[in-house]
Amino acid sequence: MLPVPRAATLLLLLLLGAALKGDAGRVCTRTFKNREHLHPNVHALPPATAEQTLELATFPKHLDWCERGFCTASWNQHIPQYCGSCFAHAALSSAQDRIKIRHQTEGYLGPDVMLGRQTFLNCGPAHGLSGGCAGGEPPDVFEFMRQFGLPDESCLPYNATDHRKFTHTNGTCPPEGYCMNCLRTPESPVDPVCFPVTAVVRYRAKEYGRVAGEHAIMKELLRGPVACGIACSDAFTYNYSAGVFADTTNFTDIDHDVEIVGWGEEDGVKFWHVRNSWGTYWGMNGFFKIVRGVNNLGIESDCHYVVPDIADEALTFTETPLYGGSHWGIVPFAPDAAATHPVVQTTDDVAFSSLPLQSEELPDAPDSSDEAAFAVAPASLRAASAAEPPSQKKAAAAVAPRGFTAPVAEAVAFTAFGAAIGFAVARIPRRETPYARIN
Repeated sequence: MLPVPRAATLLLLLLLGAALKGDAGRVCTRTFKNREHLHPNVHALPPATAEQTLELATFPKHLDWCERGFCTASWNQHIPQYCGSCFAHAALSSAQDRIKIRHQTEGYLGPDVMLGRQTFLNCGPAHGLSGGCAGGEPPDVFEFMRQFGLPDESCLPYNATDHRKFTHTNGTCPPEGYCMNCLRTPESPVDPVCFPVTAVVRYRAKEYGRVAGEHAIMKELLRGPVACGIACSDAFTYNYSAGVFADTTNFTDIDHDVEIVGWGEEDGVKFWHVRNSWGTYWGMNGFFKIVRGVNNLGIESDCHYVVPDIADEALTFTETPLYGGSHWGIVPFAPDAAATHPVVQTTDDVAFSSLPLQSEELPDAPDSSDEAAFAVAPASLRAASAAEPPSQKKAAAAVAPRGFTAPVAEAVAFTAFGAAIGFAVARIPRRETPYARIN
């Protein structure tokens, strides 16, 4: 029989494992920060007016921007690790789909624009715009686009991290957090170096706003896709595979964001056609349908649209460009381009913030075995790491355990066992209760 203190410790680990597994099973993160009064649990949607009902009858029975060829590629917010960035994925999917619509109207037939998810997660939180992977709102993304503009995703690959990795700047976005490049240069012909790229095409927001209710959403959808909050019931999250979903639990605790791309009717049932951000292997190639007109899962309670500003493209995306490109960013090409059409040459506006990350929010030091994170670190940071005195490295190695001791191994085994129990418990059908916000 185990001694009481040891048994108590293992029981705690067992419960912790179950709790951690329960949190890991949740896949949504969404907030109503500063907009709590709009939550569907507090503010019910008013019924459609007689005028709105009449206008609804004039809308087409079917509209789908994806069927028309205006949807960009789908994403998975949870790779290479969990990140509660659903709000950013929904917002940016709707923005870049609207950019694609705008391109068609202007006769541009080039590649799709995929906006910089990682740039926003790196730089938005320091300005009070979302909590990064801890959740946020589509207006956070659109306000960042309005103030600072976003580059496309060729600046930074998505890696499901946020501002909290920038411990050397206390969570404030450094220049390389906005856009960067890594290559051999004339100054460093042997060892590649990484450096910020500050002069880029920035995609901005001319305007953005909120819509709610079937009539308002459909009317806005005539201009392009919108980002909407949704309450993730267990049946929706884990059991949906295809068809028109209809929740029967009256679950309305909105904790996720998705992109509505259209509407239709199937066997007499009205539905929304919606893109999720959980990969194309989920649902109907990453999409789903949900009943329309009854605010199922709160999907008609809180939607947002954006009108993208693509003015910067005129500098480079023409037959006679004013600017050309380089490894260091866009550069003047036409005579007097810099004088007649100046561009932002610095990211100081993005990097500066009066809202530093609080010390209790800072993450632990990154694992040195994380090769992916190490590979994209700025040259200055990697050089500092490489220059660590050998004596410090030896000291660290001396205190590092060579293997698990028996008590530690036993604890790990019990934790894993607890995680398995937690997963099994999470799969038991239950009546929906409000989710806690996921951090």
